[in-house]
Amino acid sequence: MLPVILNNKSEVNHRMGRLQDKVALITGGASGLGRGIAQRFCEEGATTFISDINDELGAATANALGATYLRQNVADEAQWQAVIQTVVERGGRLDILVNNAGIFSNCPVDETPLEQWQQVLDVNLTGVFLGCKHGVRAMKTNPGGPAGSIINLSSVVGLRGQLGGASYSASKGGVRLLTKTVAVENAPHGIRCNSIHPGVIDTPIMDPMFAAAPDPTALRQQIERTLPIGYMGDPARDIGNMAVYLGADESLYITGTEMVVDGGMTVGLPH
Repeated sequence: MLPVILNNKSEVNHRMGRLQDKVALITGGASGLGRGIAQRFCEEGATTFISDINDELGAATANALGATYLRQNVADEAQWQAVIQTVVERGGRLDILVNNAGIFSNCPVDETPLEQWQQVLDVNLTGVFLGCKHGVRAMKTNPGGPAGSIINLSSVVGLRGQLGGASYSASKGGVRLLTKTVAVENAPHGIRCNSIHPGVIDTPIMDPMFAAAPDPTALRQQIERTLPIGYMGDPARDIGNMAVYLGADESLYITGTEMVVDGGMTVGLPH
């Protein structure tokens, strides 16, 4: 079944930018990091497609940014094939793929149900594998010859362990090494693949935690005191700008690399 499409690009007056003439697909683009990346891609002139399973929010985000919304479950290979086909048919090519869609879990290894483990890996790791598989195939057929940039969203916990992060850390660590394999396999084709490892970013995924806290402001301050830079990251400014850099031609010599955007949290504790 072909994805649902909403396109309102004509209402947005994009300026010439670093991604002008590029066609991009961002999974999980309805909110959070995906929305931040999509915002910056649209601002930089890319023809931007976002996919998600939340039709209402995805359509609203596409309408607000001037992107095209496609419904997609990233764990379903048939839906990957349909979405990539739609992007290529409507955009003429695929230059940038951002594998951002993911789900979070927080459960000790000895208490993690097998079903939860499998669900997290299906979305966070298998979904990225399928994106790389079909993204590479599409980029190899780009007019003018194969080329493109695949950007995989991992995490700082893809670099180190995390209490209660059995399935989540495993999935994000897998994304890190999958990225390197895709990079080395496809470098001869001009297709780059890099991973972004965000730290604590101020997205809606934090809302339930703040809502459950007796004093949300105090909790926010407590979290920020653990970060050397002293504040949580912003989806568009911090992650979106990194994705723009990796998608733009200015990063043509960068592939197979981890881009850590974490305000220093993996470097050490603040004073």
